Amino acid sequence: MHRFEDARLLTGGGRYVEDVRPADALSMRVLRSPAAHGRISALEIDSARELPGVVAILTAADLAAFGIGPMTALSPVNNADGSPMAEPRRPVLAEGEVKYVGQPIAAILAESDSTAEDALEAILLDIDELPSVTDPESAFDGAVQIWPEVPGNVAIDWEKGNREETEAAFAAAAHVIELTVRHPRVAIQPIETRGCIGAFDPETGRYTLTTPSQGVMSLKGAMATYLGVDADLVRVVTEDVGGSFAVKIWPYPEQVLVLAAAKATGRPVAWQASRTESFVSDAMGRGRVDRAALALDAEGRFLGFKIDALADIGAYWNAVNPAIVTGGAVRTFGHCYRIPGMHYRVRGVFTNAMTTDAYRGAGKPESGGTLERLIDVAADRLGIDRMDLRRRNLITPDLLPYTTAMSETIDGGDFPNIFARIHEISEAEGIGRRKQDSERAGKRRGFAIGTHMHATGGSVAERSEVRALPDGSVLVRTGTQDSGQGHRTALAMVAAEALEIPVERIRVEQGDSDFLAKGGGTGGSNLMPIAANTVHRTALHMLDKAKQVAGHLLEAAPVDIEYGLGDFRIAGTDRKISLADVAAGWDGIPPEQYDGDLGTGCMAQLDFEGLHTTFPNGSYAVEVEVDPDTGHVRIDRFSGVDDLGRVINEQTARGQLHGGIGQAIGEALMEVMVHDPDSGQVLSGSLMDYALPRADDMPLFDLHWAPTASPNSLIGAKGVGEVSSIGAPGVIVNAALDALRPLGVEHVDLPLTPEKVWRAIHDARS
Repeated sequence: MHRFEDARLLTGGGRYVEDVRPADALSMRVLRSPAAHGRISALEIDSARELPGVVAILTAADLAAFGIGPMTALSPVNNADGSPMAEPRRPVLAEGEVKYVGQPIAAILAESDSTAEDALEAILLDIDELPSVTDPESAFDGAVQIWPEVPGNVAIDWEKGNREETEAAFAAAAHVIELTVRHPRVAIQPIETRGCIGAFDPETGRYTLTTPSQGVMSLKGAMATYLGVDADLVRVVTEDVGGSFAVKIWPYPEQVLVLAAAKATGRPVAWQASRTESFVSDAMGRGRVDRAALALDAEGRFLGFKIDALADIGAYWNAVNPAIVTGGAVRTFGHCYRIPGMHYRVRGVFTNAMTTDAYRGAGKPESGGTLERLIDVAADRLGIDRMDLRRRNLITPDLLPYTTAMSETIDGGDFPNIFARIHEISEAEGIGRRKQDSERAGKRRGFAIGTHMHATGGSVAERSEVRALPDGSVLVRTGTQDSGQGHRTALAMVAAEALEIPVERIRVEQGDSDFLAKGGGTGGSNLMPIAANTVHRTALHMLDKAKQVAGHLLEAAPVDIEYGLGDFRIAGTDRKISLADVAAGWDGIPPEQYDGDLGTGCMAQLDFEGLHTTFPNGSYAVEVEVDPDTGHVRIDRFSGVDDLGRVINEQTARGQLHGGIGQAIGEALMEVMVHDPDSGQVLSGSLMDYALPRADDMPLFDLHWAPTASPNSLIGAKGVGEVSSIGAPGVIVNAALDALRPLGVEHVDLPLTPEKVWRAIHDARS
């Protein structure tokens, strides 16, 4: 079915943060560090403050006077030895020193955007620059010391897996394949940049933050902590969101600043990032170096897989990055393969760059891409067909549920069936002929098939409300938040199915921390496994409660009441009453008539219960053409078979897969954040310098479903949002390197830009 959101959004009816800016709001601009590392020797704001239209300029000293505390990680993780991770103080505004280009130093509040910009230029800022380091491989073992209290810049040293069994597997292996795979930083670039509006009510002492997000409740708690107030004094509102991919989940300095400034000035305060500002102030994705190895026996069976990783943390820990570079990286460490020994060690290192955090896939695209790359290299070195090597190592259905060395229990799937289907759909048998056709045209064709898996989840702090109204409509409230994916339609369909009423009668509300006292937000592809399952349970619970009221109204015992198609009926009779009539008559019946406390109104609220993890999975096949003269890689064919469980809304699911593939194409072939190795300056800080995939970079998609059941999902759905961004990068890279293999090229690090591919070809020839 169509999505309810589309007509409104496509006809200009969206309400993004800039659309709801109050007419009397002050404009905020942020003075940011032009240096990657240094001491602030001068910060003179008097001239700027005296400009007409400038209302105030806030510095770290002002925030200290307001009682505003530092920003802290929301998911701290201990080192392997049990000691706490290193977490230097992260001030909202720089306190004497700067640690990365773009770090906020002061906030200008003015009557207009142009006046705020003029004031920004009028501030005198001098920084005594210090040596910097932005490469994680150069950030420890004698590198520049970023934090005096963090020796070697090592923020965390963490590991997981069956280390001893893995070491034994490698010692006994007939073959060991080693490879270093680099997953560079990428800039997360949703269409709508970050923005926020802060307001303060002096009569109630209550703050209101309006901002695009993926969930208001975590922001509410974070803002209350940083402001030093009770959580009841903070309200967070999110209306429409123009894309996020995790970048808008987190609390940011600008959100704290607009709230503090609103209280200080007595006016609403608004800020919207420019695109250039986003490149230096948004949390970034990826940033990991994997020194990896795969152990195999003489028959090509996988015995062990290990990664010794370096994770680029940036200058500070961000909200949940401690959990992303550690536990997030290992949840699907071996994905669809049977690997007895697995071990992952990561050292997170501080660098003089903006923080990193989760980005669509949250650690899994790195681990999965590294493993798929190792398998291809192993096949080539051992002379085994790449497809056969994968096929002989897949987890078979008879082994499910299958508990991995990373303590994850894969609940269901049929990986051999999916692998057989993708082999057929992609016409793998004809690749030899197609390669010959490309060679006659002066090109090189490459082909690859890979598998993938996601472990869904995100926050389980989820609550749903379902309320029937006298007008016949039903209100559903959720703690999740869409950023353009169509959550309202999907949740309405789930509720309509449970209530057996037309979906048009369902209205879904989200994005206001006053709606529900609890909500986990959106992340980890959790809409279906967590939110939708909770909506389903809540709707059924509401009907159970409503049967008591229906029984009273029909003058029958609740046990004799049946429900179906929107009506309550006395079993075996034609006497019935509608759900709307029950809602209308709910509050007019004496409470003593009820069995227990039914509350006010025909409604129910429930929190999530059960296991939150499902394992959507699949296999992709990619075919590319490489031009040896230019190094350009063109994706010619993209085929996929995915097990998402039950697909609730096919249009939304396909859109999610298409978007994730597009981001994977960017990650594999063009996207990379580049810092000057000497100065730490951002060299790819605009869309003139940072390449994003365009329409002509996208192939036609041939995508298919292969659903299997999950015992962890009441409605049968497994989640989709990150599946293709996890599975596609590795297979795209392998397809390109398959094309380059006859030219003597074994490996090229991401992204495979034309220049890097061209140089690899010429280096191999020489």
